[in-house]
Amino acid sequence: MQSVGTKTLLAVACIVGIAGSGCTSASGPRGAAIIDAATTTVSASADSESRKFVLLDVSVRTDSGLPDASFSSFQKSFGAAAQQTRVPNVPFGRGDVVQLTIFENAGGGGGGLFVPEASAAGRPGNFVQLPQQTVDAAGDIRVPYAGTVRIAGRNAESVQREIEDKLKDRAVEPQVFITLVTQRASEVSVLGEVNQAGRFAVSQAGERIVDMISRAGGIKNQGYESFVTLQRGGRSVRVPFDRLVKAPEENVFVRPGDTVYVSREVRAYTILGATGTQSRVIFPAERLALAEALGAGGGLADARAHPGYVYLYRGEPRSLLEHLGADLSRFDPSQHVIPTIYKANLAEPTGLFAARRFEVRDKDVIYIADSESAELLKVLQIVGAVTGPIAQGTSSVYNARRANDF
Repeated sequence: MQSVGTKTLLAVACIVGIAGSGCTSASGPRGAAIIDAATTTVSASADSESRKFVLLDVSVRTDSGLPDASFSSFQKSFGAAAQQTRVPNVPFGRGDVVQLTIFENAGGGGGGLFVPEASAAGRPGNFVQLPQQTVDAAGDIRVPYAGTVRIAGRNAESVQREIEDKLKDRAVEPQVFITLVTQRASEVSVLGEVNQAGRFAVSQAGERIVDMISRAGGIKNQGYESFVTLQRGGRSVRVPFDRLVKAPEENVFVRPGDTVYVSREVRAYTILGATGTQSRVIFPAERLALAEALGAGGGLADARAHPGYVYLYRGEPRSLLEHLGADLSRFDPSQHVIPTIYKANLAEPTGLFAARRFEVRDKDVIYIADSESAELLKVLQIVGAVTGPIAQGTSSVYNARRANDF
């Protein structure tokens, strides 16, 4: 006669065999069934580029001294013109309305070209103010006795000197002043996620990017979700809005014809594995450290997670990995972005320090591996779920038999 223990083991074997045979219910086709039913299977070879990656410890990255997040720069992208600290000159342009005032030295009473002799003594000043005129499509204005003068793209000082040179042989010591009445050409467009998009004239006092955004009513969204694109001279450069505030050198002067576009980008990372929640987590700030990202994702599950096996997946530039000492000889030389896995060992005393310095980026994937004990616990839970009812039934039979013996 078989013992109770033997019967229990046979029952477990039968149940496990039934579960493995696919007789139990499932939410869909099992993985093995899909693989077996495939007409043709194409798999990447072991040496395929898609299977290659670099494994780095996060401390290697944080100890390198290189910045964790690289952003474009207005200051560096637009050269010396963007790096200037003084207010740029705002030139005249087509469509601007200007007015000329011409002074003459008619103090001797003899009059001058613009101040007749008969009226020179009775005038409050020896000057004449010409009618306002609009800079034409060619960028010109017309000045009596001086002819056509090209002023588009020039500042007031150079225009005044040219007109004075053209009048000096006819007028008496002429002095010319040109005034901008209405500015139409020297404008900047501010578009996108602002409260009052439009075109705004650039004042002679000079205005920076944040000034123009302020004139457009400010940004609609949080600063860490907003990005600013500056289009100038056929180039576009995009930086985070918060960087304009935290790095004043990036808040460069705008120039006529610039386009400032504010966009919203919700950055997020994905956290998977033995964590409190497996989900896509939105960045709560412009910069986010790995330790903060783990906390925002629910932290490590105490009963499952192995604190020594925390991984972060991303693509890194080839030049960066070479700088960090990675051997890339087995990768295709034309591959500029290399699949990279960073490993954080939070079981070490210094692991959290490295995790606090390592920055998470948009679209990163964080994976927390299960511990070996968690795998064993899963097996024991399955066995316990199967053997528990059998053991309970066997115990009931045994107790009944003992009761009959008395």
